[in-house]
Amino acid sequence: MAHGLAKTLAGIFGFGFCKAALGVAYLTAMGSVISSVGFISELSFMVPMLVASFATASLIVLAVRKCRLPPGSLGQYPATVALSLGFLTGGMNLLSVFPNGATALLCGLLCGFSSTVLNAVWLDAFSAERDAASSAIQIIGGLVVQCSLIPLVAAADHFWSYGAPIAAVCLSALLLSYKRQGMEFPERRIRVPRDLPERRDLTLAYLCVFALVGVVGILHTAVLGSRSEHLVGDVNMWVPLVIATFITLLMALIALRRPHPTSVYRVCLPLLLVVLSLLPFFGDALGGFVGLVVIVCYDVCGMVFLLYIVDCSRRLDLSAYLLAGAYLGGSALSLLAGLGIGSVLRALSVDYGLSLLTLLAFAAIYPLAGVFMFGLRKIQRRSTTDADESARSGVDVREDASKCESKHEANAFTQGSAEEIQNELRVIDDILESGVEVIAGENGLTRREREILGYLARGRSARYIAEDLVISENTVWAHVKRIYAKTGVHTKQELMSSVEQAALRKRQQ
Repeated sequence: MAHGLAKTLAGIFGFGFCKAALGVAYLTAMGSVISSVGFISELSFMVPMLVASFATASLIVLAVRKCRLPPGSLGQYPATVALSLGFLTGGMNLLSVFPNGATALLCGLLCGFSSTVLNAVWLDAFSAERDAASSAIQIIGGLVVQCSLIPLVAAADHFWSYGAPIAAVCLSALLLSYKRQGMEFPERRIRVPRDLPERRDLTLAYLCVFALVGVVGILHTAVLGSRSEHLVGDVNMWVPLVIATFITLLMALIALRRPHPTSVYRVCLPLLLVVLSLLPFFGDALGGFVGLVVIVCYDVCGMVFLLYIVDCSRRLDLSAYLLAGAYLGGSALSLLAGLGIGSVLRALSVDYGLSLLTLLAFAAIYPLAGVFMFGLRKIQRRSTTDADESARSGVDVREDASKCESKHEANAFTQGSAEEIQNELRVIDDILESGVEVIAGENGLTRREREILGYLARGRSARYIAEDLVISENTVWAHVKRIYAKTGVHTKQELMSSVEQAALRKRQQ
């Protein structure tokens, strides 16, 4: 018990130290007004960091797809030490001593490379945890540690402002090495199957995050500008970080299931559209508030996405390196694109005398609304269609039989295939039953929950289950919610897929 608690604390503080060190570099690069950390010219540092992050993430994804990066391999201690040293070199704020573009370029490249790999290493370690709840606790705990450490760095003198990230990454590497002792990293799939029902849900979650990241880049041109640029709406980047951490913590504690990125996006979208539409009319007076709202929404979605990556890796049996690489690389590319769009709009406003805030507001609204119109609604329609097709599948079989040209053909079809169909149904039922047993055992389901899980795995509705078990529908739904919470799924389709994957794993053993 004590050993397990020590490993959990190692994960919380190790991940927290890592995120705090990376957070200091990120806040500095994005123009944080925590001036004691030291300013690095935004674009001279940010662009190389994003390019390095995208390139590193792309290499990680490529290595996974080529079967050259098995789970756990990137976090072995020689690699961890080397990558930590790379980040230390990039995160020491050398511009305070050598204020030139070459130093910013070097710092940005090293920081982007190391931050990408360190994030991927920690997410891979969390995905290998035997208990899903433990990994979620460690991620949220690490975010709280990050939020607590950053102001301490800002309050330190000049030496400690760049010495603290060095110490934080060293401690993170040591705690990671301790946590990895005795851990087993299971082999996982390196591609997302085309016929996987959750494929659309996975794609949409990534699109939601990328849209928010791109909007942050666009608005950084003015609304989120740093004090050194004398632009509109200076934002202390630590304040939204605190708010976002608190919101994420509340969602994790209150929700019966893990918060989902698309759910966060649906909640944030109306608020973002309102404040962005008001920005051209109120200008300077609203700039800081818009920056606060946008950064909070982005931070909450990003924090939730860390939980989502670990959950998808476990539930869908996918490589955490693959999921993390796609997230980190796509975020870097989206932010880079946003910064580019914002810079172009700023130049247009100067050349043609247009309102910069109006241009930025419109440019930010389009990707946010576009993801909703062509992403969320389209996915919902497809999900509804799939559900209807599944519900009609039994009717379709009978209709096929009725289409026989004659009664004799229909009888021959029925008599000749009835026994084969029954045998196939028995085999399918046995397979599903084995998957139900695995899921029930892994997640500690009660006898009644295990019984209802068997119905859900076969596609039965709540009304059918209630009538068959002679209980109320409300009771069935209460059991269903507890099953969802324990298994970490969000829909019946995800639950059915989990049962099928568990059955396949059991048959392969």
